[in-house]
Amino acid sequence: MSPLQVAVFGGMISAAGLVLAVAAVRPAAPRLSLVLAALNAAAPADAEATSAGQSISERAPWWSRWLPAAALAWAERYLGARSQDLAILGMSRAELAGRKVALGLCGLLAPPVLGAVLLLSGADVPALLPAGVAVVLAGLGWTIPSRQVGARAAQARQEFLAALTAFLGLVGLERQARGSPTEALEEASRISGAWPFRMIHAELMRSELAGQPPWDGLRDLGRRVGVEQLTNLADIVAAAADGAAVFETLLAEARNLRNAELSDQQTQAGVAGEQLSLPAIVLAFGFIMLVLYPALTRF
Repeated sequence: MSPLQVAVFGGMISAAGLVLAVAAVRPAAPRLSLVLAALNAAAPADAEATSAGQSISERAPWWSRWLPAAALAWAERYLGARSQDLAILGMSRAELAGRKVALGLCGLLAPPVLGAVLLLSGADVPALLPAGVAVVLAGLGWTIPSRQVGARAAQARQEFLAALTAFLGLVGLERQARGSPTEALEEASRISGAWPFRMIHAELMRSELAGQPPWDGLRDLGRRVGVEQLTNLADIVAAAADGAAVFETLLAEARNLRNAELSDQQTQAGVAGEQLSLPAIVLAFGFIMLVLYPALTRF
């Protein structure tokens, strides 16, 4: 083969690896059946992550079907991500395993292929350099998806808590206007179309169809997604079902959540301000050195 053909072949392999890497990072399009179920409030928002009757090939993205089944099964046992984080994001274990395996394989194979192309084209490439880079990229490709899941789950919980603050106030108002705690929960969950409200409403509908009290469903949802405040709401509404007056308790819980949210925002703002101080110091030092450099060069 001529050097041009080798270069073209290597470029095609690198482009295929890049396409697989982008497909692994890019979120998959939502399934139409799940979107319609969420709109009709007939299934929880994380049905894709909790459905037990689907196979891995049905729940995972299309590109994961090309990956070895043994590698996917091994990756599912060592995901490095909590099930609560996956539940609040609506992501299945198979999807995360597919992303980790795909990125790891791309990072492992890309440097040797590129090194082989450079060697065939006449460049002098040390043999240990592609191997070392491949190990580093494979490690990054394996750990980055789990870290992304943790960061996205933390942000999703903040959004969930912000919505839960409003939901608590709405439940208190509905409870004061209506006599049944079940009606108060259902009516409050119908008011907004945000994804936390849809998830709560879907869980309430599931509990109703299963013949369970709605507060038991909220308690299970809080444990499943890792939101302890939702279990507290379930306990308060369960006490209301026993005849207790909980209007002031719900409003007090909403105020506590709001104050905690403001405190977290102030903490994040302080951390961001501290991070911005270092670039300012570097710029000031550079400006001082720029001013003093002509005087220093005279000595």
